Amino acid sequence: MPTTPHTAHATSPAPNLRSLTGARFLALLPVFLTHAAFEGVFTDPKESWGFLDATGSAGYASVSFFFVLSGFVITWSYRSTDTTRGFWRRRAFRVFPNHLVVYAFAVILMLAAGSVFDAPAMIAQFFLVHPWVPDPLFIDTGNTVTWSLGADVAFYALFPVLLVLVGKIRSTRLWYWAGAVALLVVALPTVALTLLPDTPAMAVGGVSRSQYWFTYFFPLSRVVECVLGMLTARIVLTGKWIRLGVLPAASLVAVGYLVAQQVPFLYRLSAVLVVPLALLTAALAVADAEGRGTPLGNRAMVWLGELSFAFYLVHQVILAYGHVLISPRDAHGGVVPRTWGTVGGIAMIALSFVVSMALAWLLHNGVEKPAMRRWSRARRPAGPRPPAKVPAT
Repeated sequence: MPTTPHTAHATSPAPNLRSLTGARFLALLPVFLTHAAFEGVFTDPKESWGFLDATGSAGYASVSFFFVLSGFVITWSYRSTDTTRGFWRRRAFRVFPNHLVVYAFAVILMLAAGSVFDAPAMIAQFFLVHPWVPDPLFIDTGNTVTWSLGADVAFYALFPVLLVLVGKIRSTRLWYWAGAVALLVVALPTVALTLLPDTPAMAVGGVSRSQYWFTYFFPLSRVVECVLGMLTARIVLTGKWIRLGVLPAASLVAVGYLVAQQVPFLYRLSAVLVVPLALLTAALAVADAEGRGTPLGNRAMVWLGELSFAFYLVHQVILAYGHVLISPRDAHGGVVPRTWGTVGGIAMIALSFVVSMALAWLLHNGVEKPAMRRWSRARRPAGPRPPAKVPAT
């Protein structure tokens, strides 16, 4: 199922990246709807599958966008005064406080739902190493969306080395390297289909579980998209951008999405859209950096974008387990699975969205921001600090 990482941004958005902050929340909507379709809240299974078909591969496209965005934003905001230790500290306190709070919340809901716990899978999820295991049980348990945090953690661990390597590339060759990395993203489904067994098969997609895992969940496969984001950021920062506007870039994404619906399943996950998404990311950043801005950078969208990481973390557990709180119980106190008709199913999805937004606001303001303020930077003696350099396009 598609999920998406959203841990690229700082506690407050960089002034030059307001549109990308707003774009994060907009990109989360297809992810939420796709997860809602997977939960099968409708009485008629055909309605659930129809809802899933209606979402198409938009959720998967959003996931690819978030990994590209992660590499782009972190490279854009990195300063020469940053240290590897300081970077890892900020990333750790950016990810783990929210993750651990929602992990505990998911365990409580799972107990209320009478779900069976798999101890190894839950322990692996606690430490965010579960996407390294090619077993669907390690993904489809607890707060399932945290697989992407595991991929993010892998990228953060490698980022200091990757930054040195990307920084050594001459500006005149950045586009060539970006093209080569994009081709590597395209090649990953081919590698999976060629080298990995085609059984056991998944219920959707016509591919095996191992082929799907390697293409979609394997952290190193997603790190490739992060590297493309890093290269795109360097292209902009070194003045090698091709001046592609936001509207033309968005049009390329729309065309790419239509094309993606016509190709085999694994190729529509990232391969077709990764280049248009990287171009759109850069176009939005340039528009903001040059003061032109976009509607995605208005105050409301930025506020929603700031909630995106928290919303991402809570929405799946609400969709998967929240309904048990209003489900009837049998004579032994067990939960009786309950589904709704078309109107009721849509109402449940809308209610889940509202509840997720409320919990995201609480998580963002009660955990995320305080944790970043208190622990993301080592304490130092008071004294004058040199001004940070602002990257120019």
